[in-house]
Amino acid sequence: MRKILLSLLLGLATSLPAAAENLLDIYRLAQQNDPVFRAAEQEFFATREALNQSRALFLPVLNLSGKYERINQDYSTIGKQSYNSKGYTLSLQQAIFHNDYFAQYRQADLQVAQASARFNSAAQDLIVRVADAYFQVLAALDNLRFVQAEKKAIAEQLNQTKQRFKVGLTAITDVHEAQSRYDQSVAQEIQAKNLVATSRENLRELIGDYPRSLAALAVEVPLQPPEPNNVEEWVKTAEQRSLALIVAEKAREIARAEIDRRKSGHYPTLDLTASAGSSSTDGGAFVSFTGRTVDDARIGLQLNLPLYQGGTVVSRTRQAEYQFAQAKEEYIRQKRLTEKSTRTAYLNVISNISTVKAFKQALKSARTALKATEAGYEVGTRNAVEVLNSRREVFRAERDYAKSRYNYIVQALRLRQAAGILTEADLVAINEWLQTLADLDK
Repeated sequence: MRKILLSLLLGLATSLPAAAENLLDIYRLAQQNDPVFRAAEQEFFATREALNQSRALFLPVLNLSGKYERINQDYSTIGKQSYNSKGYTLSLQQAIFHNDYFAQYRQADLQVAQASARFNSAAQDLIVRVADAYFQVLAALDNLRFVQAEKKAIAEQLNQTKQRFKVGLTAITDVHEAQSRYDQSVAQEIQAKNLVATSRENLRELIGDYPRSLAALAVEVPLQPPEPNNVEEWVKTAEQRSLALIVAEKAREIARAEIDRRKSGHYPTLDLTASAGSSSTDGGAFVSFTGRTVDDARIGLQLNLPLYQGGTVVSRTRQAEYQFAQAKEEYIRQKRLTEKSTRTAYLNVISNISTVKAFKQALKSARTALKATEAGYEVGTRNAVEVLNSRREVFRAERDYAKSRYNYIVQALRLRQAAGILTEADLVAINEWLQTLADLDK
């Protein structure tokens, strides 16, 4: 069977190097090529600039302006005058008190923290999506392998049944039944190949190309219960570290800061202003023929006290208060959702451990039953239909057992994701459970 799996994997070759790629290799490719993750990364970088922009509000604003003009004038008393005028002005403005600037800076700081949590959440989501897509391919390959093995077994059974019918050891109905099962297996093989193709497409969507080969899961995988093995402890961890909950919490605090920023429309502002400049003209009706030059330097304080703006400030403040109330409700919703997701993921891991063990035992039982049925068929106490049914149960048990192991791994990752503690190290640990194609061929 290992050689069969090897040939199937090599048959999927398209464009990547011949070496087997493990889960960690695929994850590295996804980090570089998955557009969802890359977009989240760029969103984080863009949001981070908001902090620099809000910090700039507290720094001085310096402007330099200059002019050069050619002026033509026609006076009724002295006639036409043509002359040049030029000058420059250097101005500085330094904010001393702007309450809205402080509120905006707090908002920017919260927005960066929120963007960081959102980006880390995208990184965790990428781990789960990669693992899910990877094991979906392996599950599809397993399914194809079992379907083809069943097809081969049915073909052998069909040939044997035909031979037995020729010598009068079985009825024609057994031949028809075996032929029907064989035709069904052909259709199932077509569906299985299509499933392999679609699962590979899902993986290609993440990494941008088709993997030539994948490392398969080892025969024995440790079934480790959640640590700690207490759902309430996991819920507590999630309440503290869930990235989705942190994003909702930061959104609530940003909305709170927005109320303060809107209220600032009632507060006075104070700025330090300073300017220095020079202007000169070399003509004009009221300038001597030698021209005129004026140097100017000023420094002062500029106070602005808003008195009435048509109710805009009051309305915007009230709007911000409603939005804050909305953000609080969204936080409560996310907290409940986080608790539900964590509990569900925990229960799924526990359930999957039991499921893997149950399917493993079912596989042993199915193989034992098949041996008994085949022995009965040889001595005439069982018919061909019973043998076919027994073999089908073995292949189904093999498929279900393999798929249950993949589900267990993915659910274990989802639990850590729900609690906000999923890291690349978890993927590295799972990668140790994989074996290369060379190992499969031994």
